Amino acid sequence: MNYSNMTDVLECSELNAGNGIPPVVIESLKKFNEALTSLEDALEPHLHLTFEEHLERPALEMAQIDIMTLFTLNSLSWSLLAMHGKDPKENQQLSDELRRTKEYVSRLKSIERRKQAPHVNQSAAKV
Repeated sequence: MNYSNMTDVLECSELNAGNGIPPVVIESLKKFNEALTSLEDALEPHLHLTFEEHLERPALEMAQIDIMTLFTLNSLSWSLLAMHGKDPKENQQLSDELRRTKEYVSRLKSIERRKQAPHVNQSAAKV
């Protein structure tokens, strides 16, 4: 059998009939597949650029993409641990990485706020 995607596999009556997979597990797998598809769709615009094109982006945009990449990897790591039956909250390395990513997000938001804040026109202020 040739399946084009995970949804085809999950919906295949041959696999679901009599194999003992509870419907709740199949539903969870469908939701997980939908989340991964959504993730792929969100990342696609950023993944088609060459590295040289990426380096030509403004620094703030590069920082946003780097943080998005960190968050994506952390989320996938969380999912992997959960799929292996481990509690991701108990993984110290992942917890540290998530904390660090949150700090980066906070710093980036601070930079964005400063950039949007009103500025004093120095030459007009001297008059």
